[in-house]
Amino acid sequence: MMMRAALFISTVVAALAAPGVALGGDDAAVVSALTASSTIPEARVVVSSVERGHGTCAGATVERVEVPRPVDGSGRFAVKLIGSRASGEPCESWSWVRVRLFADVPVVTRAVRGGDSLAGAFKTEEREIQPGHVPASVGAGAIADRSLGAGQMLEADAVKVPGLRAGETVRVVLVSGGLAVEQIGRAVPCGRNHNCAVLPSGKHVDGALVEGRLMVQIP
Repeated sequence: MMMRAALFISTVVAALAAPGVALGGDDAAVVSALTASSTIPEARVVVSSVERGHGTCAGATVERVEVPRPVDGSGRFAVKLIGSRASGEPCESWSWVRVRLFADVPVVTRAVRGGDSLAGAFKTEEREIQPGHVPASVGAGAIADRSLGAGQMLEADAVKVPGLRAGETVRVVLVSGGLAVEQIGRAVPCGRNHNCAVLPSGKHVDGALVEGRLMVQIP
């Protein structure tokens, strides 16, 4: 599947460039630029169509490809090809590219209600990603934040992880390389699906709740 996408991209790169552009191995740069601009980890990019834009690079070699806007789902994106002519004169060309974005995401296998555990209630399969629909990262202890039907993709705003209650005492383990130091902290309000605490020193930390302890990685 990836090979077919790469071959198709090669054709797209040729279409993006003006006649006479020597692309050589630069098709990989286009694939890399589109993929690097994706907001979804390990997503697969498929270019379905290209609209010739402005700028001419006849006789030039493409040196860099830029995608100014993040690829957050299937849609139409501007792509900028930057190169130089044989004389050394810089060259730029713009085109509109219609992209389909695919990724392996969690999909509900049975109906669940808000508050239900998601353990064993989902599987991973490839789906097309639409803008505004961010796939969830389902960790241990995750529960549904609303009712979901079988076949629905688990989105980030539909999943929550039970966390600490503000004000409760929690053991905080500060981990730096092979060194771990445990302190007693107090849970404080935090962002969605985050667990935070304040230490006796007054320092605020954010970590992962593992078996009742807040594990904090220190750079």
